[in-house]
Amino acid sequence: MVKCPQSSQLKLPLTRQTAFALIVASSNILIGFSIGWTAVLPKLQEDSSKFSVTEDDVAWLASLDGLVSLFSCFVSGPLVEALGPRRIMFLALLPCSGLWLLQAFAPSLSLLYLGRGLLAVSVGLVCVVVQPLVSELSPAEVRGFAASVPEVVLSLGALSSYALAFFLPWDLATAASAVPFVMLALLMALVPESPYWLVKKRKQKEAERSLRRLLGPEAKISEELSAILHSASPEQGTLKEQLRNLRAKRNHLPVLLLFASFVLREFGGRSAVFSYTVFTLRFAGLELDASGCAVLIGVIRVVSSGVSAALVDVVGRKPLLVGASAVASLASFVMGAFLCLEVPGATSWMALVGVILYTVSYGVGLGPVLWVYLGELVPSSVRSLGAAAVTTGYYLSNFVVKYVFLGLVSSLGLGRTLILFGGVDVLLFLLAWQSLPETRGRSLKDIEGSFDAPDPGQTSGQGSSPTDPKAEPSDTERPPVCEVVLDVTKL
Repeated sequence: MVKCPQSSQLKLPLTRQTAFALIVASSNILIGFSIGWTAVLPKLQEDSSKFSVTEDDVAWLASLDGLVSLFSCFVSGPLVEALGPRRIMFLALLPCSGLWLLQAFAPSLSLLYLGRGLLAVSVGLVCVVVQPLVSELSPAEVRGFAASVPEVVLSLGALSSYALAFFLPWDLATAASAVPFVMLALLMALVPESPYWLVKKRKQKEAERSLRRLLGPEAKISEELSAILHSASPEQGTLKEQLRNLRAKRNHLPVLLLFASFVLREFGGRSAVFSYTVFTLRFAGLELDASGCAVLIGVIRVVSSGVSAALVDVVGRKPLLVGASAVASLASFVMGAFLCLEVPGATSWMALVGVILYTVSYGVGLGPVLWVYLGELVPSSVRSLGAAAVTTGYYLSNFVVKYVFLGLVSSLGLGRTLILFGGVDVLLFLLAWQSLPETRGRSLKDIEGSFDAPDPGQTSGQGSSPTDPKAEPSDTERPPVCEVVLDVTKL
């Protein structure tokens, strides 16, 4: 926290900048609705008034978003560089209401598949763009909080879908999912374009106007623009140049670490736990209503995501991720052990406890922190390409896990499958502990230096390491917009 005599004059620009970032973060409700929609599948399978739905259809409908989103991830990098991240977000959100209605009132199974597949294209585009854009629009002091909001919004979207599936028939629940997206698309049209992208496209005048919309007409933008010009050169705007830049260790190492982290998280059971919550609890023999328990899980996920948003700029990213990975592996091992041993009177309840523990660990660390890292660790010189590569790995592993989960349960049993997931979570724990840096309170430019080769002339006594979470950034590293009194613990 830095005190400044003129801080009161900067609170309005800070509020304006954060508000724009939060509008972008709110687009993640699309992903939450898409994930939570799978809760209607049991009712869809029971309703044969329009068409019949087989077990294979259930598996495909649950995993189709991951498969189709691979395509949108592949094309998102070139699209973002050509059109700009804010415009891509607007175009992705614009057709969503119509696509939800197409799924709700589809007269045939093929049209239901079509609506689900087209919606998955928008889901993939939003997933690639949202975190880097939020990080580029957010002040450093609240960047962790702002970058955690997409996961909170996603959790709210999933909870809403669980509740709609619990109270309504599947078609009405699907139709109700269309409600927020017209307004959200209109709000997205008000958000200024990323000044980083504008600089890379040699549109410096437009970048200045974007900064003035972000910071306010009276703000001094020269230092902020100078920092952006230093980190985002026009040559970085081409795909060919980003591929060339990716050869440097400082650029490809954070991309590889994030790629591995997202893949390990998915193979650690995230997709299975949240896409097959009702199935898992019913398989475990839970005597309570499994759909009602799924709504409870959604509530817990929202609350724990909110706790993460409050803590991520106070405790730091790395401690939350390391601790959450340990709890997630413990939860999977406990669930798996009780299901394998089939302890009378305890198995079903321990399955519920295990799912709750996993949900808390995901909401506090596994979910939001990795997405915060995606917005912070990928260098600006390869940001669109690197984010697209990481998100492609996420969706590929997401599809694989959701599609093979029921087959794994049939061949290995649910208990052994969960133990396998726990083992993968241990690998994520080790990777996070050993390889990921702390980024709390650091500028994006400073974070990029975390993966530079160490200066052989620097001794341990010459200042703090750039990866030291306790190190204070120098005055020259602080964006001027962030020189404002702000107590994040009160957010």
